[in-house]
Amino acid sequence: MSDQADVPNQDKLSSESASGKDMAQAPRRQGLRNFFLAIKHINEASVAENVKQRFSDYVTIALVVLCIISLVVAVSVQVPPGIKLLPLLFTVGAVLFYIINRMGIIISLSPRQALIVWQILVAGFWLGVTSAMLVMLGCFYFVSQAGP
Repeated sequence: MSDQADVPNQDKLSSESASGKDMAQAPRRQGLRNFFLAIKHINEASVAENVKQRFSDYVTIALVVLCIISLVVAVSVQVPPGIKLLPLLFTVGAVLFYIINRMGIIISLSPRQALIVWQILVAGFWLGVTSAMLVMLGCFYFVSQAGP
């Protein structure tokens, strides 16, 4: 009998908590405004005292700086084409290291949040692919227009 008495209370609590969640959530579908609010939220979270960065976070920051420097050197210094490929491979490895280190975070998220994070990751991948293709086409265009 006590089990049946607890059921309505649990339903009442779950409906109250659901309505409380709706009020606490950020407004949806406001486009650019939510984008800037999200950036502000991330900046505030990054300087919060209770957020500690791991050693691998500092390693990935250093890898990004090394990748940028190595790619600039590969473009600006006359070296054989095979050696110019090394900074690109180094950059791909650094990006994979970064993604692998961050994927563990998804385990702690709810299924909906994990799906959203995955969709953002895939969208970032396609943005990178599209940008790379655009730069490549632009380079081919300017090289072909240069003439003899």
